[in-house]
Amino acid sequence: MTTLRSDVLVLGSSLGGLVAATYLARAGLRTVLIEEDTLAKRPPLLREPFVLSGLEIDGPAHRVFRELALPLIEQRRIAQRSVALQVLLPRARLDIHAGRRDLARELDAFRVCDPDAARAFFDAVDARGDELRARLVDGDAGDSNAPLVQRLRSLGGRNGSAEASLGPMPDGLAPVVSALLAALSRLTPESPPGRDSAMLLRGTREGGFFMPDARTPFLDLFRRRFLTLHGEIRTAGDFALVSERGELGVELPRGRLFARGVVMAAPLELLRRVSTAAGATPRWLAPRTPPVDMPLRLFRAERDSLPVGLAARAVVSPGAPESLHWLARYADPVQEGIEWLLVAGPGAAALPLDQPLGDLNPFPDSGLVPVDLGPAPRWDRDAADHRFLAARSESVLRTKPPAYAVGAELAPGLGFEGELLLARQAALRLAERLGAKRGLP
Repeated sequence: MTTLRSDVLVLGSSLGGLVAATYLARAGLRTVLIEEDTLAKRPPLLREPFVLSGLEIDGPAHRVFRELALPLIEQRRIAQRSVALQVLLPRARLDIHAGRRDLARELDAFRVCDPDAARAFFDAVDARGDELRARLVDGDAGDSNAPLVQRLRSLGGRNGSAEASLGPMPDGLAPVVSALLAALSRLTPESPPGRDSAMLLRGTREGGFFMPDARTPFLDLFRRRFLTLHGEIRTAGDFALVSERGELGVELPRGRLFARGVVMAAPLELLRRVSTAAGATPRWLAPRTPPVDMPLRLFRAERDSLPVGLAARAVVSPGAPESLHWLARYADPVQEGIEWLLVAGPGAAALPLDQPLGDLNPFPDSGLVPVDLGPAPRWDRDAADHRFLAARSESVLRTKPPAYAVGAELAPGLGFEGELLLARQAALRLAERLGAKRGLP
């Protein structure tokens, strides 16, 4: 059996995995990323996060772009829109505008709540969100002797309610905020909202940022940059985590691959086999949330088959939490007027295949053609088909090489921006421990 060695091994090509891998490759470390073959064959648009936030010029995402030296021509593919999201309630269609004043006016127009109270609420939310943002960027969230994840968790909200994390809401605003948090974090409405819901809402304050069409997913920005830095991507249908003489690696069908450091961007529960070696317990062994499997459907939308006024991203909250779902529209890269419609969330499975828009469209949905997605990813994850680790009695995994976990599994409820920043922080720490050839910020 062939045995190969590298500096870093990254398991999983989710957002966290690609960001961490790109940082490590830029640091001059030989980095190999293992991607599930099923995910690699899926339509590209399914790999794009539902909504991108924190991409304003001075925001943390652009800081990541600068640190990774993403070409400007690549960054220009991201399209900014003043309406980040729509929230579709039974009696209102709310556009979540950039800027507190416009959003307050929108809420007032539909008689949702008092506009002055709404502006004061979002003022407080933005301040709290900015605080957590800064701590994520700096990697310092309190007691410096505690692991980063533990320090972040102490900031509040992980097992509490949205109201406890955000403070009191004006009358009538709770359904809007609940729908937004569920979609932004890709959690069900009854799930805990995460460590700090303010960061999720803060990300919508500058509008929405999306890729222009179905051919160029956001994650490909990092994928292409990773490959230009001589990173290597391998696909596999299955693997086993193994250890040998103090090194940690994976066993693939055609051999073994060991590394001086490992980044876990795939659910630990789905690893087929784990061997142990002497050493300290890795910091990434932490409590997880219960598993959440989000139904996902894809449709090809013929010309004029989607309702006029439906935003590029929308959250549909018809009443019961189990009916909530979200919609994403993507322009076809070749045929003008043709779009792709992604429907995801707890309520997606209950929508009839011949009428996936439900009550949103009073006309027959004859122009929406369902697309067979094929097998779903099992151990790799993307932003649309999101999965959490199943609860079980954890056995202790001890490794001598440093092992870090990244991805939404470790940070449920922090959304796109939190997943990106935690992956950045893990990569910087691992690069330092491995003695990177090139310095990073």
